[in-house]
Amino acid sequence: MLQLIENDEQQEALRYFIEKLPQLKQTMESLEEKVAFVQHVLNDKQSLEAMFTEWEEKAAPFRLTPEHLEALATLVQLLPTLVQWLQKAEQFILFVTSVINDRESMAYAIQGAKDIVPIEKGLTILKETNERFQRERDSSAVSLLRMYRLLKHPLIQDGVKYIETLLDVASKHK
Repeated sequence: MLQLIENDEQQEALRYFIEKLPQLKQTMESLEEKVAFVQHVLNDKQSLEAMFTEWEEKAAPFRLTPEHLEALATLVQLLPTLVQWLQKAEQFILFVTSVINDRESMAYAIQGAKDIVPIEKGLTILKETNERFQRERDSSAVSLLRMYRLLKHPLIQDGVKYIETLLDVASKHK
């Protein structure tokens, strides 16, 4: 044993060990406290049961049922199609955003809409109708003869015929 202590390496190791003894003691005490705490918690069945019960309650909504797994499998199968649609939707949104942000494109689109739907003409007709109605306001009762004349008007005739055709087509598609 004395021969081992006479070795320089052994003496250096012993000196290092002796210098580190206070730190080693603190580490061991800390470790002992932690082990004691873990043993205490493991021995406390009520705390463990309460902790696991709370965890089960929080995890309950996330349990996967066979229906969840089937839906997930279906979703995975539909992913390629969904990705294609989402890419097209993204392209459309980018296009609409760029058109809205471009003044020339918006002006062109508005003019095109005005050409397709005669908004100004319709507004002019409505404005003139409102003015004339206010001027010539008639408080007399509407007679059957007046209703008959109204029904004979070409626009009303076309509207009634259109509604008849619509109802006929709708009944065939029932």
